[in-house]
Amino acid sequence: MAADVVVYDGDCGICEWSAGWITRNVPGVDVVSHQQYGVAHLSSVWFVTWAGRFEGAAAVSEILKRSRLKSSRLIGSFIGLPMIRTLASVVYFVIAKNRRTISRLFGLRACSLPSK
Repeated sequence: MAADVVVYDGDCGICEWSAGWITRNVPGVDVVSHQQYGVAHLSSVWFVTWAGRFEGAAAVSEILKRSRLKSSRLIGSFIGLPMIRTLASVVYFVIAKNRRTISRLFGLRACSLPSK
């Protein structure tokens, strides 16, 4: 396993698509489901590095900053700006809360976990 690991919800269409994108575009990072990582439940994506564990929008920012694609690195840097970080966290929460609907809208496999 690489030193840096993305841990995602292995049961979400958006998460699965994102995991594939990361695998193709972010070098030197392993991508594993929360079950593979040994975590029973995950409420947001984790990016585990030597510097610590980033979660949610902060994890997305750090992951994008490592992309091969310049546009993704710029977006990651933008998301990490102090004033944008709070807004990005709200956007992340809204997407996470509505991931089943969003997955279906984009033709991705919808999450099989029941809604609370």
